[in-house]
Amino acid sequence: MKAVIFDLDGTLINSLEDIAICANQVLKELNHDRHEIQDYKKFVGDGALFLMQNALPKQCSAQEIEFGFQRFKEVYDLNIHKNTKPYEGIYDLLNKLEALNVKKGILSNKPHKFTLKYTQNLFNDYIFDEVHGQKKGILKKPDPTMAIQIAKNLNIPCEKIFYVGDTATDIKTAQNANMKSVGVLWGFRTKKELEEQGADFIVETPLELWELLKTHFTK
Repeated sequence: MKAVIFDLDGTLINSLEDIAICANQVLKELNHDRHEIQDYKKFVGDGALFLMQNALPKQCSAQEIEFGFQRFKEVYDLNIHKNTKPYEGIYDLLNKLEALNVKKGILSNKPHKFTLKYTQNLFNDYIFDEVHGQKKGILKKPDPTMAIQIAKNLNIPCEKIFYVGDTATDIKTAQNANMKSVGVLWGFRTKKELEEQGADFIVETPLELWELLKTHFTK
């Protein structure tokens, strides 16, 4: 059996603009300075609460951060999908993986509701055997609990699964779950970050990712 688990934001989809627009709206409502879209590359990756903790001024109270977090989810829900699209080459990659009968999963720190919405709206033509976002009561990545559970659900040993993502958090998740880690360079973070975290593989394009996976899956 063959399997690959994908991160969502910065890996399958480019959602940075929508995230920035919605977070900046919350900052405006709270009378705080807004950030440039590219600044949000540093803020994302560890869930919406982490996002707002980074976007809000450091002197903000825990109560204001919690309010900003809840308000962001409300605003984001209203604006979902406006600018967010899969990266170029992702659909082709998924087509090729399906032709090889590769099991596919998504594991994201995006709230579970939004993870499901994006999967249903942007990847409805593809089979994802497991789709999980951040859920209450379950530790977020890089905790390996959900990644290991996905492996159990797929009935495939962790060491035979590739975990693909764009941040150090994703590489740590793979390492903590004893999965093969693949860092992608088209996402939100740098090659240096992925190298420093010790990614097993680093790829520049979805086509390069396909060549890597094909080599292992057709042995």
